[in-house]
Amino acid sequence: MNPVIKALNFRHACKQFDPKKKIPKEILDVILTAAHLSPSSFGLEAWKFLVISSEKVRKILRPACWNQPQITDASQVIVILSKPSVADPSHDYIKSNFKRRDLPEDLTKAYIEKYKHHMETEVFPKMSAYAWCSKQCYIALANIMTTAASEGIDSCPIEGFEKEWVEKVLNIDTDQYEVAVVVALGYRAKEQPPRKRHPLENIVEYR
Repeated sequence: MNPVIKALNFRHACKQFDPKKKIPKEILDVILTAAHLSPSSFGLEAWKFLVISSEKVRKILRPACWNQPQITDASQVIVILSKPSVADPSHDYIKSNFKRRDLPEDLTKAYIEKYKHHMETEVFPKMSAYAWCSKQCYIALANIMTTAASEGIDSCPIEGFEKEWVEKVLNIDTDQYEVAVVVALGYRAKEQPPRKRHPLENIVEYR
């Protein structure tokens, strides 16, 4: 079996973690490297990954996440922050992000203009900068969970949280960052029932 498909068959939204089992640092580093290498629109990497290992912090965080036991029972919780503050085409981050590609000045300016046009015509009329940056965070989330599964690590993506409460607990500078999504990582406490999926032919269309 293809190793990626094998990992995806292993992965499920783990609701019950074994609190006694901890992820070795070297494996956690592999998972975080996968997040670091994730693609993002225009290569902006408008995100930050908060790795919450402290039991004390997670106990405080749990009520803000609908009191879900995964928050305290998992080995680590990663809070993925989006960085909507840098999405503005006039932000210095945009200029420095394109300049790091070491392209000729005229090409750099052309890319910045293309970005500006795209954001003003396709993105901002339809969604907020927070929503757009959060979409990028979900790409990293998928890579985190798939890489974790390839190492035999369970995960649970969590959208059930009170955003402003989480940001307050973690002392997030909301002028710079906002919480996009949370993911718990660890080891399952028991085997999981078979996963249910709609038939592939129901969700794939060839043209």
